[in-house]
Amino acid sequence: MNKPFKLIVIVLSLLLTNIQMSCDDTDNCEDAICTLVLIRISVSITDQDQNPIALDSYEVINLENGENITVSLPPAEQEQELQRGQYLLIEDDVLGVNQVQQIQFRGFINNQEVISSDYTVSTDCCHVNLVSGNLELTI
Repeated sequence: MNKPFKLIVIVLSLLLTNIQMSCDDTDNCEDAICTLVLIRISVSITDQDQNPIALDSYEVINLENGENITVSLPPAEQEQELQRGQYLLIEDDVLGVNQVQQIQFRGFINNQEVISSDYTVSTDCCHVNLVSGNLELTI
């Protein structure tokens, strides 16, 4: 094996090991190497015939402190999601790092709550993850 090739293999091995370790290191996020991918978790709401349901409004509540943590989307994106019956539950950077939170999705039509569902989400140094809860809801 020639020297430049060996050096490339060693550098790549160290880099990949560092990335693996930094993603698994839940105590020290300063050294975490995160992807630039924005993770979004959405709820899909349909009727009994699998037709998308357009809510008038919805909110996401942090059940620990009652805070409304609904993420605002640009109007055009919000309209597209509404037509598909898709509603943003949570995305990266809404909660702090290395947390587990209980949140609740509440959907409204004509100012009446028509659906509610509880979720457990967690965060690591980089991204939000769904721990429990049904993302496909039926009214």
